[in-house]
Amino acid sequence: MLQRFPYVVNDTIIEAYTSSGTVYSPSLQHQIEIFKETPIIATILRKKFDFELVKFAKDAGAVFQDGSSVSAVHLSDDIAQVTIDQGATISSEIIVGADGVTSPIAKHFELRRARTSMGICILQEFEVDEQIMDQYFKKSRHCYIHSRFKTVAGYGWVFPKKRHLNIGFGIIQVDKPQQQKLNILHCYQEYLTLLKEKDLIPKNLKEEPVKGGALLTHPLEKTYLNRLLLVGDAAGFVNPLSGEGIYYAMASGRIAAQVITEALEKEQPTEEVLAQYQIRWQKDFGRDIDLILRVVKRGSMEYAEKVFSIACKDPVLTDLMMGVITGQISVQQYKWKIIRRFFYSSLRNRLHLLK
Repeated sequence: MLQRFPYVVNDTIIEAYTSSGTVYSPSLQHQIEIFKETPIIATILRKKFDFELVKFAKDAGAVFQDGSSVSAVHLSDDIAQVTIDQGATISSEIIVGADGVTSPIAKHFELRRARTSMGICILQEFEVDEQIMDQYFKKSRHCYIHSRFKTVAGYGWVFPKKRHLNIGFGIIQVDKPQQQKLNILHCYQEYLTLLKEKDLIPKNLKEEPVKGGALLTHPLEKTYLNRLLLVGDAAGFVNPLSGEGIYYAMASGRIAAQVITEALEKEQPTEEVLAQYQIRWQKDFGRDIDLILRVVKRGSMEYAEKVFSIACKDPVLTDLMMGVITGQISVQQYKWKIIRRFFYSSLRNRLHLLK
């Protein structure tokens, strides 16, 4: 995201950079260590980040109506209209549905089915003295990821920022309704206990509210209509492996802006013209999401453990895998390189065992 949108690269927005981390296998028996000279992750405070994006939009000419909710949306061949809760009606050529994972707009126009598969997470963000942050997480802001903790199809995370510590636990449900019976709060509390027992985090963190979130596990089948486009979480754009969605939200927003510009220049904000939006986001990042989704669906506890046991002994394979997880490389472009390296490392590992 920082490469594609360099205007967000400033100290007001970026809290800290992480250049090292540890990723644990489900059994905790294998771990992949990453130590880099350059950052692999940039961390933000979401409230501050969103506020800065609003300022960017206002500087570009947007009218920001804080505290207003959309109560109705109407599309016709001639106009697009939204009614806000105060009763005022706003008319436009095109509406962009950027209304998040619950997207009333997507539901209203039946672009999203009632029982769409969802992932959920809970987290806490603790304010911690910077010296203690340096003590536990070093200047590199060492992060931790626990894959499939408690066999759950998701992961636990520890992302240290400048003076804040983000700890969370997420379940990325991929058509596995039995996982809905899990008590995610209980899983998170067990995860916190593990982190403290292993001395990975300070034991006396100040109590903070537990927050929750949700995400769609795959893009919607259709993300456009006559005079309407869906972007970001509303369209289901999320990395099925990590749950990350900011990059896809901003990338889809830019693609939408380009398609809208062309449609207005042609004076044809029709479904046929706006279909270009779906073609372009699929080419841009959609194939990456589809490929990762297929891998996640086929993955099992045993397979994940095997991957870790091989990757932790191969720095080249580790770099490739971390590039995919952190979004630094396209899995679609590098898939054959990753597959070849995996089979090479797997074979080398078997030959070593035979000796």
